Amino acid sequence: MYLLLLVQLYGIIGALILGDAAVSANIVSPILIIIVAFSGICAFAIPDNSLRFTIKMFRFMYIILGYLAGFLGIALGFFIHFLLLASQDSFGVSFFTPYIPYSDLKQNESLYINPVWKREKRNAFLNTKKPNTESHISMKWRKN
Repeated sequence: MYLLLLVQLYGIIGALILGDAAVSANIVSPILIIIVAFSGICAFAIPDNSLRFTIKMFRFMYIILGYLAGFLGIALGFFIHFLLLASQDSFGVSFFTPYIPYSDLKQNESLYINPVWKREKRNAFLNTKKPNTESHISMKWRKN
C-alpha cells in the first residue's frame, strides 16, 4: 500500500519537474501543462479501474489526434466517438433514445422535462402497458 503511494508521489514529482523543464525550453505552453495536470488529477476521481483505463485510452487517443490534426482531429475523434455511442444500445434501448433516432418528441421526451410529480404520461419508448402515471392519490386506502 505504502509502495503504491510512494510510486505515485515520485510520478507526480517527476511530472512537475518535466513540465517545468518543457515550459522553460519553450516546447509547450504553460496552459497545456495546466490542462494535462487537471485531466490527470481528474483521473483519480474515477473509482472503477476498468472505466479509468478506458477513459485513459480515450484521452491518449484524443491527444494523438490533436497532435496530428489539431482541433480538427479532436473534433473528428468526438464525431466518431459520438457515432459509436449512437449505435450502441442497452436492453434494446439506444443510449440516446429520446434524441437519436429523432422521433416525434412527446411530453416527457423533449429537451425540457417536467419534474417527476408533474408528469402525466410515461415515456413512449418504454412501451408500458399503462402509459398514464399513477393517480394523484396513489394509496387511496390511507386517505380516509
